[in-house]
Amino acid sequence: MNQPKYVNWFAEESAVTLEDGTPISCYRLDYSMDEIAYCEWALHLRQHYESDDELKESLDTTGLPVEEYLRTHVIPQKDDTLGPTSRSNDFTEIMICDLLEFIHGYTVPRCKQRNRSGKTQSEHGTDVLAYKYVDSIKAPNSKDELLAVEVKAGLSSDKYDPIGAAVADSHKYDEVRHAFTLNYYRKKLRHINNEQADEIARFQQKSEHDYIITFVAAAIISRDKIANDIVLGIKGDDLELRKDNKIFLVHGKKLMDLAHEIFERCVK
Repeated sequence: MNQPKYVNWFAEESAVTLEDGTPISCYRLDYSMDEIAYCEWALHLRQHYESDDELKESLDTTGLPVEEYLRTHVIPQKDDTLGPTSRSNDFTEIMICDLLEFIHGYTVPRCKQRNRSGKTQSEHGTDVLAYKYVDSIKAPNSKDELLAVEVKAGLSSDKYDPIGAAVADSHKYDEVRHAFTLNYYRKKLRHINNEQADEIARFQQKSEHDYIITFVAAAIISRDKIANDIVLGIKGDDLELRKDNKIFLVHGKKLMDLAHEIFERCVK
C-alpha cells in the first residue's frame, strides 16, 4: 500500500509519559487544509472498504453512479444509525495502521473494513494485527514479532480516557479471541492478498515456530496540546501493564471534524 501524504503530518513528541513514568509513543497530527492531500487521504480510506477492481465490478453490476453506490452501500454516512461512531472507529484504526506501517515499519494487513455485512458493522476480535519478520516466512525465527493492538477512538473528546480503556483492553489477553482473529484475518486475506494470508498463517503455528507477541494499546484523541505527564487517575499496578505492553497516542485538534471532511470525499 502506498504511503499517503498525510503520514508526513505525524509529528513525534518525546518524553511523554503516564503519571507514574510509563513511556508513551506520542504523535501530534499537525494537519492543514490541503485539498489534494484530503482527496488522496479519502481515496486511501475508500480502498480499505472496496478495492478499485471491486468497485469497477460493483458499478458494472449495479449500474449505479460511483458516488451513489459508495454512499448507499459502502461508506458510513453521518446520518446513518451509528454512522458517526463507525466513521470515528474506522478512521482511528486506519490511522493507527498507517502509523505502524509507514513510521514503524510493520506489515499491517488491511482487510477489516473490506466487504462488511453492513456499512457500520465492525468485526469482533483484536482491532489491529501487525507483524515483522527477522528474515522471511520461509525462515521462521523466534524473534519474529506479532503486534496485537487494541484501539480506542476519542475523536470527539479531549479527555484522556481512551488511553486507559485501550490499556485495560490490551491487558485482557484472551487466547481464544486472539486465535479467532488470526484465523479470520488469514481466511479474509486469502481472497485479497495470498502472500499476507500465508504470512499470517505463520503466527498460527506458535507451538511449532515460536515468536514474540507484543500487546499494544493505541488511542486517538481530539486535543491539540497535551501535558508531558498524562494523568489518568490510575497508575502502577492498577494499570496492570505487562512487560510486553506498548502504548501509542495520537492527538490533534478537531479530529472528528477532520474525519467527516475526509469521509465526505470518499466517493470515488
